[in-house]
Amino acid sequence: MDLHYLAGVALGVLGGILTQFGQLLEKRAVNQFRADSQENGFFRRLIKSPTWLSGVFFGLGGGTVAYMFAQSLIGPALTPGLMASGLVILAVGSVRMNHENLNSSEIVGIVLMILGILLLGLSGLAINSTQVRTTLADQSALQRITLFTVSFFLMSIITRSLASRIKNRRGMLIALANGFLSCLSDFWINPLLALIAIVLLSHAKPSQIIIFIIACIILVTVATTVTWTNQLAFKYAQASNVVPVAQVPIQIAPILVYFFIFALTPPSSISVVYILAGTSLTIVAGFLLGRRKKDPTY
Repeated sequence: MDLHYLAGVALGVLGGILTQFGQLLEKRAVNQFRADSQENGFFRRLIKSPTWLSGVFFGLGGGTVAYMFAQSLIGPALTPGLMASGLVILAVGSVRMNHENLNSSEIVGIVLMILGILLLGLSGLAINSTQVRTTLADQSALQRITLFTVSFFLMSIITRSLASRIKNRRGMLIALANGFLSCLSDFWINPLLALIAIVLLSHAKPSQIIIFIIACIILVTVATTVTWTNQLAFKYAQASNVVPVAQVPIQIAPILVYFFIFALTPPSSISVVYILAGTSLTIVAGFLLGRRKKDPTY
């Protein structure tokens, strides 16, 4: 494994840690205003909270920067799984804030998460910018990208619609809808990073400019929507329960991206075992880390 690959893995883990630390701070701020309805100034009070603003700084600021560098180095197949490492911070941080101890399932979850991240790192399923640009020039690949994008967008809308109807699962369903949207940003950040230099240098073809604009629109829309609706999910459920639910589509989508959209061949047969085992372990670990007994105030 070369230094670029190892740096990408390290940045993916760092991005997950910063993102979940930011969400912990956001959740702490939300807890202060949870009793208020949205109509009574819920969001207005949040944006005036130093704690919430610090959470946005660490999550959208530091976490996003590390995530983008990781994507540029190793691509969309590995980065989402490595970002799940932040769930360990979420579990431990939630415990510290509530002055509780880790239970046995959470300890197992942390161990499984570490093993899952190790297996993902060993898989070697990196996607470089040249492969991204080549795929974007393939008409059949563009059709697969369109199908992937439309499908996950529709699943997000359906899940968000269910959240308005199933009140006792509202927080979980909002988080799941955000998970589907996050899958889109995890993918579309790659066309943006692969094309940004040639677009800014005016060397891009019209089709590349169109793809770049679509990527920008999707990324800004997803970032805005997920950031705000996450606060509603935090309002209706615990962060340690909400975040693992969102991770389910986020962990499954990279397999579709690598094998369906890019149609790549793994570097070795054992790589498939590593990616499937690593993905499975991170999903299981996520739910173990999210099984803490629900606060009766929700």
